[in-house]
Amino acid sequence: MSDYLSAVVPRRLRLRASVQIAGMRLPARSFLMIVGVMALGGIAISLGADIERTIWISGGAIFVGLALLEGRIWGRSSHDAARIVWRHLNRPKQIRANQPQVVLLPEASALPALMPQRPRWQRQESSDE
Repeated sequence: MSDYLSAVVPRRLRLRASVQIAGMRLPARSFLMIVGVMALGGIAISLGADIERTIWISGGAIFVGLALLEGRIWGRSSHDAARIVWRHLNRPKQIRANQPQVVLLPEASALPALMPQRPRWQRQESSDE
């Protein structure tokens, strides 16, 4: 085949695998992840796990999974976003925000407040003409 007859598909036009449900297209990897987590939750409940706790854990796993698979943070990939979050959670907690202790002396608080002056270029000069 000649180079004149073929063309590279632009990046914006590349299609990802998707599943169509009720006339709506869903990304295939997100759909499969959600179905898998729900299936694991159903199996856990049928084996005797606590229903409420399993629902909360499954929902959290689905939320985190969707955020990592489909979320884009500042144009970064999901792998980069997960690495940023992991580094943030594992960093040493060295910075502590301490409230500065400010003590006003009694005589300083009793002084009248100074009126702010206009800048020199805004003041009206008295003309001696």
